[in-house]
Amino acid sequence: MRICLSLFLTLAPAYGFVVTQNGRVRPAALFATSLESLSVPELKDMVKEQYSGSIMGKMRQDRVLKKLTMKQDLIDFLDSKGVKGPESATTSLAEVVSEETDLKSFDKVQEIFPNSLSNADLATFITSTLSAKGYDDGKTLVATSLCCDEVNRPLEEELSNLYDTNFNMGGLAGFPFGGATSFGAMAAHIPDGGSCLVVYGPHVGVDSTGAVGTVERRGRANGGSCCGSAVAASGYVGSVFKGDAEKAALPEDALDAQQYFVGSMLMPYAERLDAAEEKMKELPYALYDAQTELMGRIVEKSGGAVADGTTAVLGGIQINTPPGYSDYFLPLSFKLHDNEGKEVEDIMWA
Repeated sequence: MRICLSLFLTLAPAYGFVVTQNGRVRPAALFATSLESLSVPELKDMVKEQYSGSIMGKMRQDRVLKKLTMKQDLIDFLDSKGVKGPESATTSLAEVVSEETDLKSFDKVQEIFPNSLSNADLATFITSTLSAKGYDDGKTLVATSLCCDEVNRPLEEELSNLYDTNFNMGGLAGFPFGGATSFGAMAAHIPDGGSCLVVYGPHVGVDSTGAVGTVERRGRANGGSCCGSAVAASGYVGSVFKGDAEKAALPEDALDAQQYFVGSMLMPYAERLDAAEEKMKELPYALYDAQTELMGRIVEKSGGAVADGTTAVLGGIQINTPPGYSDYFLPLSFKLHDNEGKEVEDIMWA
């Protein structure tokens, strides 16, 4: 199969065809002329060729085309991708094959956290659920409350591909430290007539051996705690619970204030964590419960800042995996709130 495809890709240009970025074969004449001389439908076809045929590729393609409504916008986009003629639209066999196999599934995640979704599947779940509730992709603003650890950025990138750049409410361990003020600011940025999606939750690593609470990181020989802030907080909470340490005093400055509050908000779950057979597996669930309580108060207090739309709040646990594998998200709640901050519908499996 690969040999035949390789031969075809080699011979295609000689027969008046080019292979586009997503592996489709297109007439070279389409690319041989200047972009300015093409019609809007032809330019849109060329934009489509910049994306793979996967579900995520199709979703990204649709998102971009909703923004690029004018001919010059389409030309500028193609120009930014370096598409100017047949040679710039072609791609190699390696690029065609690798685009769909970039990130592998990580089966150990499903064994440890059943019902978790890959980032790509989560994106599909979100868009299908919200579309059914009347959400318009072009008028939806996404806000995230995820830990500042760099391993969590891929999920934000997936969400940004759906609804444009995200608003960030999160801090250490994923707690929404931006609070009511950040939610109010975010609400003021929602496109006219639109709504918002809030995605929050703690994160936990699962390494290549299936160990929970740690993960391999790019460029490092050895893995490390994931989430480091959460693991540190659980150690502090455990020591206080057992009487080996005193509760920390309320900080007087911001130097390490977030970590103090991670520990403080985890403290009510000390007995539960102490009794857990697998503490690192139970820890993200306890953090999720703590964050859900705080997020609920934030939406209740500031939900009225959403002018005339609704707020969809998706909570769960983000699961980080070794390099080369897809990350996952375990949805635990998905609720719709009106523009007064009141919960109006549970849309978890709507």
